[in-house]
Amino acid sequence: MRETLVIVSLDTEEDNWHRSRSGTTVENIAEVPALAAAFERWGVRATYFTSYHVAMERGAVETLREACAGGRAEIGAHLHPWNTPPLDEEFVPRNSMLKNLPADLQRAKLARLTRALEDGFGFTPRIFRAGRYGLGRETVAALVAQGYRVDSSVSPFINLQPVDDGPSFVGAPIHVYRLAPDREVTRPAPGGPLLEIPLSYGFNRGPFGFWGPARRLLESPPWRRLRLASVAARTGIVRRISLTPEDTGVRDLLILSRRLLEHGVRHLQLSFHTPTLKPGLSPFARTAADVARLYARIDQYLEGLSGLTRISFATISEAAAVLDGSPVSAGAAAW
Repeated sequence: MRETLVIVSLDTEEDNWHRSRSGTTVENIAEVPALAAAFERWGVRATYFTSYHVAMERGAVETLREACAGGRAEIGAHLHPWNTPPLDEEFVPRNSMLKNLPADLQRAKLARLTRALEDGFGFTPRIFRAGRYGLGRETVAALVAQGYRVDSSVSPFINLQPVDDGPSFVGAPIHVYRLAPDREVTRPAPGGPLLEIPLSYGFNRGPFGFWGPARRLLESPPWRRLRLASVAARTGIVRRISLTPEDTGVRDLLILSRRLLEHGVRHLQLSFHTPTLKPGLSPFARTAADVARLYARIDQYLEGLSGLTRISFATISEAAAVLDGSPVSAGAAAW
């Protein structure tokens, strides 16, 4: 049985689910030790993509340092442009997508976030995820200039253009590939300076080469007003699935994993947000019972996945070294 690398990544961020520049708190980070204890039982080696406001709070940093102690997990950079200084742009929805900001402002925000993580954690991060997945060509250039080696923002099959002029990842590979500033982030750049480890998205049916365009056709005018995509999802004809325990049931998590494995992927990335660990902060966990269900769903998924494939847990940097063959940074995963 072939071994599959399982990555568990968290957008490790402030409590404020709705974008804000004031009243920012990070109380959800206090829930990380319980999660880290569960990760140890499961054997998970997590990746915490950490935002500016978390990195600026000493108690939150100490909590995350403990969760990563001994190389059990690693820290990456997670840029929320709406509240990461310098705040030179207008506070409007379109500017919440990093790719929409001027190139020099993207670089300045990334430099400020990187410095905050260096000051808090004592090493220079080399892995990155854009807030709201707002990755663009100029973001790639900024990452390369700042010394980042790996990105994990690309969400295959997802088009965020209708959402505040976000990126479209339609056509992006589901496999690890390389990026370069001279082309769109969906187009592989052999030998490019930045490795992309995409998030795990797909459909309940394969091959994706057929069902991806079929789903897009149902979402396009004039079919959109007939809501045929919703009908197709409810009836099981074609349903887009994301590998997240927040709003995807165990059955669909396993279906997607099976389909991705059938397409030859070597990694599966289970991702979610740290605010979901605390009741009332995210739409996915309004009550303590919802949080308990999140834990149970992860447990059941990992148990079911072990029956589909031989699994090995890895951080983003560890996965990059295996899937691409070049080490990222030994310092990113341990203190």
